[in-house]
Amino acid sequence: MPTLFAATGSRHIHAPTGAGIVDAFRTLAEEYSVPARDCLVTAYRYATLPGISREKPNTNAITSLAWARTVAHTPGASGDDLARACAIAVRVLFGYWYPGQFGGPERIMTSHRLPTGQVNRTAFAFLHSLPAPHKKWGPQVWQAMKAWPALPGAAPQGGKGRLAGRPTLSRPQPTTGIRTNIVHQLKGDEADGVLLLLPDAGSVQRWATADPAADEVLRVWYVAVTRARRLAAIALPQEETDALARLLAGHHVPLRIA
Repeated sequence: MPTLFAATGSRHIHAPTGAGIVDAFRTLAEEYSVPARDCLVTAYRYATLPGISREKPNTNAITSLAWARTVAHTPGASGDDLARACAIAVRVLFGYWYPGQFGGPERIMTSHRLPTGQVNRTAFAFLHSLPAPHKKWGPQVWQAMKAWPALPGAAPQGGKGRLAGRPTLSRPQPTTGIRTNIVHQLKGDEADGVLLLLPDAGSVQRWATADPAADEVLRVWYVAVTRARRLAAIALPQEETDALARLLAGHHVPLRIA
């Protein structure tokens, strides 16, 4: 599938139609009677996958938390976004539990000997417990913060750490109805239709000449295409489409440039 990959973000365009590449793949899958629920989009890196809209810079705390809660409830959210969401939740909880303690979360964790894993699990669990953001979300967040089991050393002081104002609600990108995940996380998962995103120039040359025994990336690509039970599609830069078609034809692999 000839694709125009975005330099930043994950809004990749199907070159022949101008549609998003995931939407184009869904249309292709339907031609083969493969419904979206039986499809999977995968890539080597989280940043390549379709994800939710980015948090706006310099937003207030409650808007940042609303964004983080949305990320935590969005299938296929990137690793970077999940890490940022976790950090936001940690700051919010620590602002309530450890008022007046300076130096940021890392220093507080060190002072109270809090394991990073425990803190992150607490933050994600808190995000997952929150209701969907709305204009009067603040009081619900405050009640959830007060009721959440505190970490060791916590010493809340009245209303310190309470988030003020109303969240500015951002919308995630439209959902496609198709699962997304990096190849490393598939763990034997299969789907009737699989789309592998290859945004980097030179991927076809690598596929043609690299040694699978020595090239870890090539082995990952192999895992991706073998997850497909009926339809395997590859999205790659438009200028490399013909080279891949020649490579596959040379190995007698049935193909279609869609």
